[in-house]
Amino acid sequence: MKAPIKVIVILGVALVSFSACRNEEKTKAKPADTIVHQPDTLNTNKLETPLPAFPNMAYKVENFIPNDYEIDLEADGDLNNDGVADKVIVLIKTTDTTALRPTLVLLKKGEVYSVIAISYTAFDPKYREDGFKNYDFEEVSIDSGKLVTTMQATGPNGSLEGIYKYINEEMVLTHITTFNMGAGGQTEQKFDLLKGIYEQTDINTMKEDMPSETTTKKYKIPKAIFKDADPRAIMIEAFRKVGH
Repeated sequence: MKAPIKVIVILGVALVSFSACRNEEKTKAKPADTIVHQPDTLNTNKLETPLPAFPNMAYKVENFIPNDYEIDLEADGDLNNDGVADKVIVLIKTTDTTALRPTLVLLKKGEVYSVIAISYTAFDPKYREDGFKNYDFEEVSIDSGKLVTTMQATGPNGSLEGIYKYINEEMVLTHITTFNMGAGGQTEQKFDLLKGIYEQTDINTMKEDMPSETTTKKYKIPKAIFKDADPRAIMIEAFRKVGH
């Protein structure tokens, strides 16, 4: 009778160990609590209801992609100077390509990616209501620790570039550059948000030698955080206040 009891005890220990391993695997694979980005300054009338939810962290980038979304643009690079490649992804809604596109900044530590910022204004919607693209060329990149968003169009949208840096555990908009062409002229704007310096160059294309005039003015605004900053809106306001 002692041998069967011993066998039962051994089997019981084995089952407990197996169950513990299974539970440990489940705990590791369990997704983190989801978050929903609530912008502070964005016109909420343009937002989908409800907003897509994202996990705070995940082992795979694919786990950050909600249903009915896919990656439209992406970039790899070290944003926080820890020697590990981070990730930025721009998502597009497959069921509505005119919807706002969430841009996620994912810092990697060990094997885990963590969401540090989500923006709905870093990039405009991919398509307009008339079915045409807002921009002919778009790109997101990470260059020397800087996150760069680029949009270019031959039409009225012109070109727009935003540069963001990871400062004090926040993604901060540091520089904006725009270029627009109109009847008889071209205008380039450059704004260093950290130094508070706005520069505007106007080119007269009506003359053969295309003379240009550059003006530089001091213009300071509050810190522009990635999740809420709208680069185009900031430049429009800067032009309105100090550009002419």
